[in-house]
Amino acid sequence: MSHSNNFSLNVDTLTIAIHEIKNQFHDSASPNDLHDIIDKIDNAISTIDSKLESFVTINKKKLQQDVSNIDLLRVSKLSSTIKNASNLTQVLANADELGHNLTYKIKSLDQEISNVDDTLHYVESVQSLKSNINQINYAIEGQNWELAAQCIHSIKTKIPQDLIRGQYASAVIPSTNVPDLPEVCIDNWVKQLTVVFQKQFNEAASKRDVEHLTKYFQLFPLIGQEEVGLNCYAKFICEIISESSKNLTQTINSITATDLKPGIFDTVAMQLFENVSMMLSQHGPLIKRYYASTYSDAMTYVVNKLQREVDLQIGVITDTFYDARRLDKLFQDIKLYKFPVLSRRLTDLHEHTVEQGRVSEDYEGLDDLVPIRYVGDLILELSLILHSWALYCKFVTIKYFHQSDSSELTMPMIITKSNFSRKINEKLLPAFEAMYQFYFRRSLEKSITIEELPSLESYLRPALESKSPDHPPCSSVIEDLTLILNNTLRNVIQSGFPTSVKAFVTESFRVIQQDLINGYFIRNLNDNQPKYNQSLSLLSEDGGLASPRAKSRSGTPEPHGGPVTTTAASTTSNSSGFFKGASSAFGSVVSGSGAIVGSLQTTSSNSPKLMNFLLYLNSVGIAQEYFTKVINNVKSPAPSNTGLIETNFPFGKDAEKIRAILDQDFLNPFNSITNKILNESLINLYNQSIRQRLITMVSDLVPESSESNYILYSTNQVNDPSLLIKFKSNWSSLTRPYLQTLHQSVWHKLLRLIVVNLVNLIERKLHLALKKSKINELGSVKLEKDMSFVINEVCQDNYQLREKFVKLTQLVLLVGMDDDEYEESKQPMLEQVNREDAYEEEEENDDDDDFTGINWILTPQEREQIRSYRV
Repeated sequence: MSHSNNFSLNVDTLTIAIHEIKNQFHDSASPNDLHDIIDKIDNAISTIDSKLESFVTINKKKLQQDVSNIDLLRVSKLSSTIKNASNLTQVLANADELGHNLTYKIKSLDQEISNVDDTLHYVESVQSLKSNINQINYAIEGQNWELAAQCIHSIKTKIPQDLIRGQYASAVIPSTNVPDLPEVCIDNWVKQLTVVFQKQFNEAASKRDVEHLTKYFQLFPLIGQEEVGLNCYAKFICEIISESSKNLTQTINSITATDLKPGIFDTVAMQLFENVSMMLSQHGPLIKRYYASTYSDAMTYVVNKLQREVDLQIGVITDTFYDARRLDKLFQDIKLYKFPVLSRRLTDLHEHTVEQGRVSEDYEGLDDLVPIRYVGDLILELSLILHSWALYCKFVTIKYFHQSDSSELTMPMIITKSNFSRKINEKLLPAFEAMYQFYFRRSLEKSITIEELPSLESYLRPALESKSPDHPPCSSVIEDLTLILNNTLRNVIQSGFPTSVKAFVTESFRVIQQDLINGYFIRNLNDNQPKYNQSLSLLSEDGGLASPRAKSRSGTPEPHGGPVTTTAASTTSNSSGFFKGASSAFGSVVSGSGAIVGSLQTTSSNSPKLMNFLLYLNSVGIAQEYFTKVINNVKSPAPSNTGLIETNFPFGKDAEKIRAILDQDFLNPFNSITNKILNESLINLYNQSIRQRLITMVSDLVPESSESNYILYSTNQVNDPSLLIKFKSNWSSLTRPYLQTLHQSVWHKLLRLIVVNLVNLIERKLHLALKKSKINELGSVKLEKDMSFVINEVCQDNYQLREKFVKLTQLVLLVGMDDDEYEESKQPMLEQVNREDAYEEEEENDDDDDFTGINWILTPQEREQIRSYRV
């Protein structure tokens, strides 16, 4: 800027001038000095205003000049830019027009090429059609069926149908050799070849010429006749199945009804289904190979056709089984049988038990009408027939009808609507249910008539260490019935029908509740109720029996010395290990042998009724254990059990329903009812045989004869063990006989009952004794030692039983406290609770060693009363 030196604002000079004025202001000492300063300020302001005005004037002109220059430059540059843009727009418009012209010409050229290609393809197709038609005509005349089929396949897959029906083809293709229109010719040839292929296929099938059969089978898809080919193939397989089935049934028909061995019909049925499954597995790849590409449901179609033949053949087998086994007569005999033994027990509960040998003798001829072993064989045979059918249904469903994206297996309609399914529901299942219902109840009746009761002699021998027996003595009825239940239940489950399982579980529980629980358990427990003050005692070292004892059926000796094997028993040899020797005993049941009843030998100190009562208590407890094991083994999905339920009920939620039925309709109600029987019977046993001895023991432990029983002044009195030694001896003599004879669960129930009453008796006795004679400090020490000994002796390692003594231990604790401890024990529990609420997070992992509060079971009034005993 040219005038920047003359008219610029010199800021530094102004700053110095202002600073000087400021200093003079501070140094001023008189009004004159202030006037001088004001004058200087005015001069400075004038100078600044003058320079500022000059600066603004000069710079404003320059700014206006710069703006004018810029505006001029903008006008000149913009005009040239607009001109250039206009030129470019014209160039682009020309290029766009050229591009449109080129695109149109290219599209026209592409259309011409496409038209040429279409024309070429059309001409080639017409030539191919004409060539194939001529080849077909030549091949048919020369009986070259493969070439004719290939040419037809080529026409159907490579040449459009519109071309075949078109006017051009209709005009140029007919010739003197083939004068008909192309479509008419092809249809006629397809019909002609279909007849030829059917004839050739059937001839090859009749000769079992697999090579020619396969040759013609693969030609049907080439001419579009897949269903005809599949029908021929299905017919061929059906003929094979029919022939094999006839051979099997002819073998049966050649045998007289009396010579038909058990299980022959289920073997025939199994072979039939194995043949069908093998046929499908062998021929399936061939069908898929030639038909899958043109007919996706080829296997399903064949299975549908095949199912009719399967229904027919298995229906013939089951009808033959039904007639040969004379099931109609069997059902008439079953209806006539009234179960006299069970009915008599139910209608005559108050009559004393007759001698069991007599019962067996009276009903010895009952098996002649309906042989129970024969019924068991029929049940097994029919169960295996139904099992084979269920396996076949599972095979067909999984292999040919199951959708891979579906989690549940659903039975297809061809199975549910098949003729054999209808026959099963209308004829076979009712027969099956009638037989196993009779079989189960009749087996129970038979086992009762040949019941054996073991001797308790070996269990009442003194032992160094008493414990519950590994094989508690019980009635043979329980072991026999367990085996019957296990075998029959598995047979029913193997049939694969949920309705049968439901019916069997419901009916078997009804029989068990009516005949086993009411007619057997309750009656025998009532008939053998122990008399008052009759208790069980161990045998003396030199105490022998007058005659050899009968062995326990827990060891299960064979009544007639030789083993008897039954078909039903043999089916579950791997899964009934806990039945011990029950199979041999059951062999006696189903073979119609006479009863051999082990006489219950007794000593002069033990009542026969009491020992029988204990045996029947054991029978109830063992029935709970065995039935629970049977049901749990059946339900178990473990590999050792081969997943019995999952294997036989693969469809939908059937497996879950079966498990629920077994628990809710059988096991849970049985355990509930028998627990009630055990509880009531044990209370009766306690009142009749144990209560008085327990009262005597408590009286000896807490005597009332001495007024100073707990007012002691010598440590010798505190440490006197005579009462404890006597209690230990009495307790052992009271409990050991029951411990050594009772089933573990029954013993635990009885022990809990004894302990609860023992605690109540001791509490009442202590209250009477302390109220009469009081207690001092040494007396409380002795009382604490005595009660600790009693608790340890009675409970040992059973901490649940120790909880029954809480109230008693608090009584002992109260009489042992001094006054300060007693006062302190009244409130710490509340204080501790408050402290835990306040410091719960901080002291989460702290020990409770400082916790002195007591969770009192006794009420404040009871504590005050007990405290008053202390002197």
